[in-house]
Amino acid sequence: AHKDAYELAKVLHRDLSVGNVVIYKGVGIVIDWDLAKLITIQGPRQKNRTGTWQFMSGYLVSHSHAVHRVEDDLESSLYVLLWTGLKYSDT
Repeated sequence: AHKDAYELAKVLHRDLSVGNVVIYKGVGIVIDWDLAKLITIQGPRQKNRTGTWQFMSGYLVSHSHAVHRVEDDLESSLYVLLWTGLKYSDT
């Protein structure tokens, strides 16, 4: 879903977290697009950094004025996978 949004619709989600991904009949669906932004729009959409801090890319957390890029969403996706895998695996 994220790949299609980026490549086909030219949109970045900018708030990927475990609360914004649902699985329905074996298919992942990305929800909660209120912080999304067209990649063609330059400059910040809001003055303050937004998103779920636990799943933000390290670069965005350490650079408060950085522009959100597709790499940041991909890093957030990795954190969602890690969090989910660790939470639901037997230890």
